[in-house]
Amino acid sequence: MDDQPAGIGGRWLLRLRLEEALALAFLVPTTYFTVVADHYARLNQVTRSQYPAAVARLAFAVALLLLLALAVRRWPAARPVLWLRETLPFLACVLVYTNLHDTLGFANPHDIHDQLADFDQWLFGVQPTVWAERFVTRERTELMNLLYWNFAWIALAPSVWLLARGRWREFRTVTFGVVLCFLLGYFLYLAFPAAPPRLVLAHQYRVHLLGGPLSGMADRALQLLPTDSRAAFPSLHAAVSVLALGYAWRHARWLVALLLPAVLGLLVSTIYLRHHFVADLLAGFALAPVAAWLAPRLDRAWSARQRALGCTPALGAD
Repeated sequence: MDDQPAGIGGRWLLRLRLEEALALAFLVPTTYFTVVADHYARLNQVTRSQYPAAVARLAFAVALLLLLALAVRRWPAARPVLWLRETLPFLACVLVYTNLHDTLGFANPHDIHDQLADFDQWLFGVQPTVWAERFVTRERTELMNLLYWNFAWIALAPSVWLLARGRWREFRTVTFGVVLCFLLGYFLYLAFPAAPPRLVLAHQYRVHLLGGPLSGMADRALQLLPTDSRAAFPSLHAAVSVLALGYAWRHARWLVALLLPAVLGLLVSTIYLRHHFVADLLAGFALAPVAAWLAPRLDRAWSARQRALGCTPALGAD
């Protein structure tokens, strides 16, 4: 058995769970692009709100990962540490996501949103987000924002249920699948940068999306992202929601009745609120089964490598 295959650094990396290693791998380029964006803003006296709190979010992510490393080293078997270790990669994904919104333009300037708009036009003969203007009312806009922000619990629902039931192996399988779906989506964001319809087709809209208090909160949340956001293709709202439905069907079938109407409402809201082209949703639908298929295979390969090197296998690995 080869017990010195990758040096000290490689051996340390293999002591991590796969989702932790992937989170670190994504934090490295994210750090670089965040620093580049911050330097650009300072050098060119760009309004600071264009890249709001990106450095602070990144510092928070790094601090969380360091906290996890220290806690695992000091109290490896403590239940709070186990919970932290299981949930932290998901939080790191969220932080990476918000920073990618800010910095994708510095990674790849070759936008594809015009092609996405052309695809929607070819498929429907109209732009769906523009066509949907005929249904806009203040009350519907408020409802659609509620449906859109349901994503927060939709993505977590299967994992939370399995965790509450103490089904750790299945919990980690589901959570890793969701994390991997996010990370694959981030890679595609980098490869195919695209702005949302609300920016690309802004000149075509004639009706403003005015709602109530929830819509106001949503507008303020969107202000956290720069005006040149490039994180629309694929739709991770679609990908992760469909993936959550699949995991619910497999592990907690009663959840499907709760999730299905919420997911359908969310998908409609992405068009109504002009967050995605239909092409983005179709790409998200395709990404979900890829993540579900790939996650257990990557995890088994990683765990097998850990065992071969005498490292601690990840919880839930076969």
